[in-house]
Amino acid sequence: MTRFKVSVPASTSNLGSGFDTISAALGLYLTVDVEVTDQARIEWVSGWSLPVEDNIADASLRAAAQLLGLGPLGLRLSMNNPIPLKRGLGSSGAAIIAGIKIAETIAGRTMPEDQILNLAYPLEGHPDNIAASLMGGWVLSCVNESGMRSEKIRSNLSCRFVLAIPEVAVSTRDARQILPDCYTRTDTVFNLQRCALFVHALWSGNKRLLREASQDRLHQPFRSRLVPGIEDVLELRGLDADVGRHVLSVTISGSGSAVIAIADGSYEAIGCWMTGVLGACGTKASAVVLDLDQSGAQALPS
Repeated sequence: MTRFKVSVPASTSNLGSGFDTISAALGLYLTVDVEVTDQARIEWVSGWSLPVEDNIADASLRAAAQLLGLGPLGLRLSMNNPIPLKRGLGSSGAAIIAGIKIAETIAGRTMPEDQILNLAYPLEGHPDNIAASLMGGWVLSCVNESGMRSEKIRSNLSCRFVLAIPEVAVSTRDARQILPDCYTRTDTVFNLQRCALFVHALWSGNKRLLREASQDRLHQPFRSRLVPGIEDVLELRGLDADVGRHVLSVTISGSGSAVIAIADGSYEAIGCWMTGVLGACGTKASAVVLDLDQSGAQALPS
């Protein structure tokens, strides 16, 4: 192909009890239009305002090209990224996967998923968002001595996602630094139990389990302090009973600052409630409703 487009979905992760484990792909897409040229250089013509040394998509593209044995590349790349940065929606993970998919498409061969993930993992630093962006759907991830492994869950859960996206950003670094170095056995077991319940809820489609299954003691009690109003949203303060019956869970998305509700109705009303609670605490936010993406990263004709 001399021209093609790469599309990669945003992602949400953690979702309460599934810290660095559970993730899902969202119907919001980073795209890169790719033109192969006869000049031996990679040129980002739009869509990336950071210096090239901070361009994580460029870094992953070059790493994948080297792994695939590609020679000097001539590319003109135009990125469109509607995924908000530093909001816990997998913007960096999507960019990393996009770079790898570009190299893979140019090479004309499909890399195994585990090879892509283990190329992406050192660039991202955690496994969940890159896995969801690559594979689509609901994904479970783990890390071992040799790298990471992810598996897509066959879920029977019917739902949509309502996000409240604050204007304030939270970096992954800050969100990790606020966490304690050690946890009690009681809190660790608490999360293990609910993470297992969460996976069962996804597999079985049993919606009534999600509110309990998403409870967390490992990261949300600490990260919720970073943005005024998040604690109130997580505690469902001011939630009308008629609207609340459609709220299956409410958690921080990734490391924040976005808050995400898994819901089966009243989506706009849920978004108004979340942004209203945040606004009452001085945090301006906008609401968006997204579907689960099932396709993951794709290379498409331009």
